[in-house]
Amino acid sequence: MNLFSLRTVLIVAIGLSIFAGTAQPAASNDELTGLALHDGLTFQQEVDSSVCAKKAQMNLYDAPNSATLTEYLAWYKERLKNFHYVHKVWSNRAQEMLYSPDGLTGVSITGYPTTPGVFAVTYIKMSKALTTHEMDEFSPSNATCK
Repeated sequence: MNLFSLRTVLIVAIGLSIFAGTAQPAASNDELTGLALHDGLTFQQEVDSSVCAKKAQMNLYDAPNSATLTEYLAWYKERLKNFHYVHKVWSNRAQEMLYSPDGLTGVSITGYPTTPGVFAVTYIKMSKALTTHEMDEFSPSNATCK
């Protein structure tokens, strides 16, 4: 390899390494569900609970102070295009829920009652699939989804 070719290879290699260093990192995924995690979420805790009388595992995440419900909902809707979307209000907090087509996983975004911020994001893995009816009906006041 002559000096000109070696110089060209080095310049291209340096350029590629600079480009790779400035590229956006790949989104990470929630370990429980495999679904994409929004940037800035910090893991809070694991919870075992029930949804529509079915066992559910949940990973709860805190959102950064800068998070807005509008932006988070748009971000999740973009990534979870074929998911079933349900909007509810519980305890004066918006609950934006997106459930997988098979009813086995989901994401719930909880807003603050008086600000446009995000209180928490919950990733859900069901032991048995939820029906569309159950997705639409679930709330703390209707835990059986009837």
